[in-house]
Amino acid sequence: MKAKTLTMFVAVLVTVVVGMTPSLLANNNNNNQIILGDGLLNTHFNGNETAVLSFLIPSINCNNGYCYLANGSASGTGQLQSSGTYQVYSASMAPFYVTHQSNGTFRVTQTSPMYFNYTSQQGTLTGNVTFSSIAPTSNQLIYTITATLTNPGGCFGRYFQNGGKISVTMQVTFPLSALYTVNGFAAAEFESGTVNPANGCHNYTHNYWAQNPNQWQHGNGLTIGGQQYSDQQIESLLQQSEQGDASMFLVHRLIGAMLNIGNVGTKQDPVQTFIDDANNLLLNTQLPAGINPNSPIGMQLMGDGWILDSYNNNSITTASAQ
Repeated sequence: MKAKTLTMFVAVLVTVVVGMTPSLLANNNNNNQIILGDGLLNTHFNGNETAVLSFLIPSINCNNGYCYLANGSASGTGQLQSSGTYQVYSASMAPFYVTHQSNGTFRVTQTSPMYFNYTSQQGTLTGNVTFSSIAPTSNQLIYTITATLTNPGGCFGRYFQNGGKISVTMQVTFPLSALYTVNGFAAAEFESGTVNPANGCHNYTHNYWAQNPNQWQHGNGLTIGGQQYSDQQIESLLQQSEQGDASMFLVHRLIGAMLNIGNVGTKQDPVQTFIDDANNLLLNTQLPAGINPNSPIGMQLMGDGWILDSYNNNSITTASAQ
């Protein structure tokens, strides 16, 4: 299965590296990365007219006591420079299930351990994999899986002292957003992905904050577009759909950025201009505003939203507006 279309959103991202020592380079997420290729294997999501989709690895993908979600080629960059293969696998044919959320994402509940293995002549990386969420993209057959890597091992494990962040692009044969409403199934396959070392302090996506309100609800709320929102109102906003509404697309990512700065302690300098601009664009706006993403104001909202999305995914060191 291969995606037929690709939508590109471009921001000017500038990374400046001056006089870095080898130890600093070892922790540079932009330098050290495992790039995952096509996973080659088909798995299945099953719908039964409830919010829960079960997940199954076909028996043909199982051998020697393990069942494989992906088994493809991969390569490493930076100090992980290498070329080899990777596997994602579990002892269970059904290691997790997913639950549809009101904001269109799927929360993953893992029922059995899953493992990651990267093997090359230059080095290896192993670890435990925990899926957290599956989110839709602009293509209804393409989804993004967010996961973490823990207990890193192999000779490349020393570059993942704080674990790793995994992002996988998955293609399905039937939209998951519709599958949970019917009795049926969709084949799924890993298309590509990355494994990055996690910083000691790293950002989280708005989906993480939506699913973990106990990590940020301290009674202070947030000010968005000049209006004060309580913790409960912020949680409600995070749960609302952003489909076809540029205001909610931006608000979700703005909330994520503000919660990262306020709760994780990550630097706000790279995107403070875009946070300020987002708040100005949303000034005195009643949310959700139902703004067409293709309208002039909608395109401005989407532009800031994608910059903040990159920041929340730890992809920005510095940024500048065009």
